Amino acid sequence: MTGHTQSFNVTFVYGRNTLEEKKFLWQGLSQLVRPIHSWMILGDFNAVFTAKDRNGGKPVSQMEIVDSSHWIAMNHLEDLKSTGSFFTWTNNQDGMAQIYSKIDHAFINEEWLDGFPNNSAVFKWETSSDHCSCTISVMPVENLGVKPFRFYNFWTEHVNFKQLVLDSWRQPMKGTGLKTIFLKTMRLKHKLKSFNVDHIGDIGVQFQKAKDQFQDALYHAQHHPRNLVFQDNVKIAAENFRVQEKRYHSFLAQRSKISWLKQGDMNTAFFFACLKKRKEDNRIATFINEQGRVVDNYSEVVFRFMNHFKGIMGSPSSASKGLNSQIVDMGLKLSLDQQLLLLKPFTHKEI
Repeated sequence: MTGHTQSFNVTFVYGRNTLEEKKFLWQGLSQLVRPIHSWMILGDFNAVFTAKDRNGGKPVSQMEIVDSSHWIAMNHLEDLKSTGSFFTWTNNQDGMAQIYSKIDHAFINEEWLDGFPNNSAVFKWETSSDHCSCTISVMPVENLGVKPFRFYNFWTEHVNFKQLVLDSWRQPMKGTGLKTIFLKTMRLKHKLKSFNVDHIGDIGVQFQKAKDQFQDALYHAQHHPRNLVFQDNVKIAAENFRVQEKRYHSFLAQRSKISWLKQGDMNTAFFFACLKKRKEDNRIATFINEQGRVVDNYSEVVFRFMNHFKGIMGSPSSASKGLNSQIVDMGLKLSLDQQLLLLKPFTHKEI
């Protein structure tokens, strides 16, 4: 917990052997007064949670995981991102009698992810135990530079979007081949950033503002049921709310990768929980350097990967050396409208 000053809660667990005895474990953990702050539950649960948590011996049965899975779901917990060994216990037997299981775990609640986004668990085998040791690493949040640019699909529905892209793309740019496309794309990226600030703004704030205005319009209209002015205000506020709700839903769905939740049934808390979980799953917490040492310092991990891809980008390619640009120019070319259409399938990715 180096560099952190906020409070947190930790529960240590040592589970019993039989399924009946473990029922008391799940009941006892569920009856704990759930902390409103960051909460971690870790230890030897002596239980499996998925079918792949055992290798060797009897296959994991549905009976073994039903209570443990129900406990996780009811308490809104997630597995802490972990590295090292997947299995955490062995029976140290030989041949076909050998069993490896994942029975040691570290779980966290949503508030833990909010307070400690840069954290991970490392499981390592010990020489004096049949269990892995578990080391929890929690690093402070660091500002490592500019956030990555993200293209949001709802931008394309704005009346000024198409003209903005066309004006930027039509401007001449010195260069040849892919370098020209790269430079034009970079210029367009900055144009879209300004467009987002000037014309879109904070999408969450705009949604809440439109919702409040719609509710206020309905409240005033009910006290003046025959006043056409108040009726028109309701129609205007309703249309503005519809537009802002559609944008906000598109924004949350794109960030969380949840595409099956309908707009009318939008559950903002669920969207944000999925967004946090996806961000945690995609985060690379550690890497092993050339000396075989595990590096878990977040800033070192980030700069390591950035330098790796910087070394790849822009390097000469033998595949393009034999291209004849004059022959390429004789072929068919996409119009500007066709180029814009090609952008849409890739708008869910970061540019």
